[in-house]
Amino acid sequence: MRFVIDSNEYIFAFGPAEESAARQLIDSLSDNLSLHTILIPRTIFEEVKRNLSKYAFQEFNNFVNAAITIDEDIVVPFEIVFEYESNGLKPTDAFIAAYAEWRGVDALVTENRHFLSRQANLPFKILTAESCLKLLSK
Repeated sequence: MRFVIDSNEYIFAFGPAEESAARQLIDSLSDNLSLHTILIPRTIFEEVKRNLSKYAFQEFNNFVNAAITIDEDIVVPFEIVFEYESNGLKPTDAFIAAYAEWRGVDALVTENRHFLSRQANLPFKILTAESCLKLLSK
């Protein structure tokens, strides 16, 4: 499967709380990189960088360097972003949704209530870390 993991999941996984579902998801995906692809735009990378301690960010960065190529934001077609904005998403959320659509992902993993409440009519699934873990264990 192809995933975009939202910044909140990375912050939960690598931050001081090391929230268990988010951390378990990162560990599970890391152990199965031959089966799954994780995609990340620069926007998410920078948001995580701003919200983690230096040590936690280094751990996150090591994970990214081992498994993920960062896509620069400029490559995302902004007409898709504008479409999501016109449907009521905030600019950053619209960008992430557009990125997920443009990259053809199977799921966006997030705890963001704006995404979780707008699951209908999206070309990808919206999953929490916990629901993604359940899906992967099937």
